[in-house]
Amino acid sequence: MGYGETVDHVVGKLSRILHLRRTNIDTSHELTPYFGLPLDELLPEPARLPDVRRVAPRFRIGGMTTETLSWPSLHEPLSDGYKRRHANEYDANRTAYARWIHQKSLRRKSLLLYVHGWLEPGSWVEEATLMPLWYRELGVDVAHVQLPFHGRRRPKGQLFHGEWFWTADLVRSIESVRQAVYDVRAIMAWFRELGYEEVGISGLSLGGCITMLTACVAPLPDYAIPMISHLELPDAIEEAPILWRMKDDLARFGIDAAHRREIFTRVTLSQAMPLLPNDKQLWVAAREDGYLKAELVEQQWNRWNKPPILWIPGGHMTFPIAIGDVVRRMKALPKHAGDDRIKC
Repeated sequence: MGYGETVDHVVGKLSRILHLRRTNIDTSHELTPYFGLPLDELLPEPARLPDVRRVAPRFRIGGMTTETLSWPSLHEPLSDGYKRRHANEYDANRTAYARWIHQKSLRRKSLLLYVHGWLEPGSWVEEATLMPLWYRELGVDVAHVQLPFHGRRRPKGQLFHGEWFWTADLVRSIESVRQAVYDVRAIMAWFRELGYEEVGISGLSLGGCITMLTACVAPLPDYAIPMISHLELPDAIEEAPILWRMKDDLARFGIDAAHRREIFTRVTLSQAMPLLPNDKQLWVAAREDGYLKAELVEQQWNRWNKPPILWIPGGHMTFPIAIGDVVRRMKALPKHAGDDRIKC
């Protein structure tokens, strides 16, 4: 076991402290509307946002400013039972948020949307590290989109950020993915209307999975950079140590390994194929990833006709040590990066 996989193993063990509470809602009987649904129906094109609220900071340092954006999530669940929960106890999750870095009153021609990973409480880490780095090195403005059930979208009752995104409550888990893709695409369209000539998407871990899905449904981003992720869900459920609680609860519901694989095969997320050309993609994968195994990444990579990929040393949790290499490869991806600035 290499150092990357060792770190992932230790963090995976520690994560059990978070996932102490069982899921007691078995919604597997509500999955019929999702089975076999074509991807463009499972992930429909979002409606035009009626309003996006912009709040600029009172203070800023240097030439960058970071606005907080919020808008109503227009996502519509497929399950009638989940619709009631979505409209009531999950009300906080029906407002979406993003943090947008640009120069005060100005914007560049190109914007990079970033989607964070599972269980992250907010964007402060990325705002202090990744986002300013991309802003400087790539010559693009950057916006960080918050996932459902995370950060300010955390409903009352969650023990920690993202607890209810990915659990044995399968309808809620699938709807969380659908809503994440919907909200990302909705704000992507809003940024295009604002005047950005190019909008690309990147994401880490769970955010990378959302990034991959946006590359499979029109309208497309201009480029996609999924990092440390894959869509091989039937295998991930069985093998990823960080998903132990989900697998354990499903088994408690009487859903064994064969039934789990059948469920995640019948929902077309795992079979998604890209519409975005290979030269508009850049994958970043870790050779010693203890959660999303390299062989599963390669399995999907082959199925997607081998888009450009950067293999980094280490594992899932040691990703930051390779950020320099990642940025250098991101610079080489064709895009309209530059310092031409236009009024926001």
